[in-house]
Parts: sequence; C-alpha cells; structure tokens
Amino acid sequence: MFVEKYRPKTFSDIAGQKAGLKELISWINTWGTDKKACLLCGPSGNGKTTSVYVLADEMNFDIVEMNASDKRNAEVIEKIVGNASQTYTLDGKKKIIVLDEADNIYGTADRGGVKALVKIISETRFPIILIANEYWNVSPRIREQCKMIRYPKLRYPSIAKVLRGIAKKEGIHVSDSQIITLAKNSEGNLRAALNDLENYREDIDKIGTLRDTKTSIFHAIAKVFNRKSCDVREAFWNIDKSPDEILLWIDENLPKSYEKRDLCEAYQMLSKADIYLARTRRRQQYKLWGYAMDLMSSGVSVVRKGTVTFAKFSPPAYFTKLARTKAERTIKKSITTKISKKCHCSTKIAKQYLPLAKHFGEYFELEEKEIKFLK
Repeated sequence: MFVEKYRPKTFSDIAGQKAGLKELISWINTWGTDKKACLLCGPSGNGKTTSVYVLADEMNFDIVEMNASDKRNAEVIEKIVGNASQTYTLDGKKKIIVLDEADNIYGTADRGGVKALVKIISETRFPIILIANEYWNVSPRIREQCKMIRYPKLRYPSIAKVLRGIAKKEGIHVSDSQIITLAKNSEGNLRAALNDLENYREDIDKIGTLRDTKTSIFHAIAKVFNRKSCDVREAFWNIDKSPDEILLWIDENLPKSYEKRDLCEAYQMLSKADIYLARTRRRQQYKLWGYAMDLMSSGVSVVRKGTVTFAKFSPPAYFTKLARTKAERTIKKSITTKISKKCHCSTKIAKQYLPLAKHFGEYFELEEKEIKFLK
C-alpha cells in the first residue's frame, strides 16, 4: 500500500506541519523540566502518528504504544502505560509512550481510565504523547496535564505535492488537474488521498467531483439560531474550523436571523466569547476555548426570546475583505521587510518609516510597483 510504502522517514518528509513539528521537537527537548504529556490534536490523516514515529527514529527512542484496539479501563492502562512509564529498557534506551485515540476514553467499559492516566502522567519517568482527533472530546482532567499541539487540516497544495512525487515514482500518468481534484477530495486527509491515488491508478479518469465542505458549518449555525438550547454546542464538535472562525460565521449571520430586541444580548454573548479567545491567544491556555465555544453557541441560542427570521447564510465578509486586500498587504509586507533589513529594526518599527520610504526608494532597493504603491 502507498500509505506504508511512502510513509515519511524524516522530518522533512512530513507534509504541511512545520509549526506543529517545531513545537513537538521543542517539547521533547525540554521534557523533564516540565513533565506535562503532549496532546497531539487534529483531523485524521494529517501526520500526527507519523510525526511521533519519525521523532522516535530521529532521536533514537523506543516506542511503547497503546492503540485503539486496547481497552481503556484503569487495569489495562496501569498494566500497559503505567508499567512502561516506570521501567527502563534492558539496554537503558530512552522511550516514548504513545496513547492513540485519547478522545475515546469514556463510558462504563473504560471506568477509571481517566483517573489512572492522570496519575501516570504526573508520575512518569518518560515522555507520554496522547493523540486525538478532537481536543474537546478529551477529558478535561487529562487536558490539564498536557501541552496541546495542534496539527491543522492539511492544505490541498501540500497534499498535491506529495501525490505528484508518488505518481512520478510509480509511473502513474495523471494530469495536474486530476492531482488537484484528488487532493481537494481528500478534505485534508493525506492518507485518504494516497488510498484514492492507489485505487484510481488503473483508471484515473474515474476521479469524482469535489465534495461540498461548507454544508456542516451552515447546518451548525442553523441549529444555534433555531433550537434555543444549550445542546447546540455539540453541533460544532466535528466541524474543522477554529473557534475564532466560528465566531466570525455566527457574527456575520446573527443580524439576518434574530429580531432587534434579541441582538443586544446575543452580541453580549459573542463579545464575552471574544474575550476568552483573546485570553487563549495571549496566555496559550487552550482550555479557555471551551468557555468561548459555550458562549458563542449555547449562549447565543438561549438568549433568543423572539422568533427566527429565515435567512440565507453567507461566509464572513472578513474573508472577502482579506482576499481583496491580499495584493496590497503583500506589497506592504515586502516594503517593510526591506526597510527593516536596511535599518536593522523590526518590521513593526519599519511601518513607521513607510511615509518616508518613497523618497529613498533606491536606498531601500524598492521595485517600481512598490514605489508606486507608496505615492
């Protein structure tokens, strides 16, 4: 299978996760000063498990893994994870303990599993990595003991680059447009894209049409506005959008659906959610996301007293404005970068020199279009 045959062997082979990999390497290098476990979060097929195995191989660690097929009750966790967390290997080699699907420890069958795992994390002699698709489905008690590292959904150009390389090695004759279609159809799941390429290799023309990826967010917003219930927060659990982005979607469509008398209280809920999002960014305390999500979903839903007006939902205007100003922002960034290099200052300080830069275009090595932008 292509998934196994072309599994990444080095960090440079892992597609589209540079920021996450940097955090993961930093965590393992500093583990011991802070013995928090690592919680790798993100959608399926984006390189979480592969990154752990590459990390172990590059740094000469052994891996002890507890996978999804194992029971997760206290007895089993203590037997597998607990023993591994305290005992050294015969040759004294370092090791990493890996628990996959950490968001699936729940129910009667797993009774005591959370408590046992929390205790093990606090006492372990070796680094522990938990892998989960959804951060909020992991027990809060476990999350408090972990450093969260988010692996976002892979962008389709990153997936397409991998597919092109494999298609060339396998001698598969596929056009660039077909590669793009396969990449987009995967919806950020590289494993799914590789399986599709392997399945279509004999008849590449059978590649299907693209899926509609926006349906779920529209459906979730409709629940918030229509149901008037705290349970509407569940509608966002499986939506692959950040809380910041979800807030923009709700903000954009709220005035179209709520009566004027309900808007004041609804926007108070959104403003409080925004405060928690700002604190999350500033303090890097991702558990605050939960409060933000509750306020922007359940809070907005239950404050409604009047009726809901039927409206056609639309994406946030913010994204449209970003698209329109992209060229302008690109030029501005290029100019400030050149100024900061010449003046040996940060780009933030360099922005203060923009009004003067047009008089020193030659000194700052500005291009004609950049000078024209400043005039």
